[in-house]
Amino acid sequence: MHIIIGFLTAVAGLVWALYRLQNSGVDLNSFNPFHWVRRRNWEKKLGTKPLHSISNPMEAAAVLVVAMAELNGTVTQELKQKVILLFASEFNIPEKEAIQLYASSSYLLKDAINISAEVKHILDPTISQYENRHQSSLLSMLNAVGNFEGDFSQPQAALLKSISQLFKLKNNQSNRW
Repeated sequence: MHIIIGFLTAVAGLVWALYRLQNSGVDLNSFNPFHWVRRRNWEKKLGTKPLHSISNPMEAAAVLVVAMAELNGTVTQELKQKVILLFASEFNIPEKEAIQLYASSSYLLKDAINISAEVKHILDPTISQYENRHQSSLLSMLNAVGNFEGDFSQPQAALLKSISQLFKLKNNQSNRW
């Protein structure tokens, strides 16, 4: 009987201590390891830029093409229409979806300061899904957009160079054992 009384006293003391801790402002969920893992995953997900968490390779390619178009400053209506037509023909999507893809890509790029430095982060989640035909299609779209109003500007050339280097690095790694 004395063992049961001691056990009940210990449980009551533990409940009282937890109650007082909660009233003093301590979050009791912080002691739960499963809650900590969930909270950590949400922090990582919310702390990542939307530009760096693109999971569709077509959307990542569209972002890079729109970035190439916007590197010269203001985008003319003719260039915007050219990009939309490129999306429709290369991605085999209707023109309405191509317009939405252009708008969403332009929105994702509004906070990007140095797009050439962010190419690795943009393509990192999707680079394994790119085949050789996808890579050549993306590079041809980038060349078409870059050459639309003349030769490549310095930032456009830097963007194209960083993308092609990333693809070469990926191809060299895939050929290894």
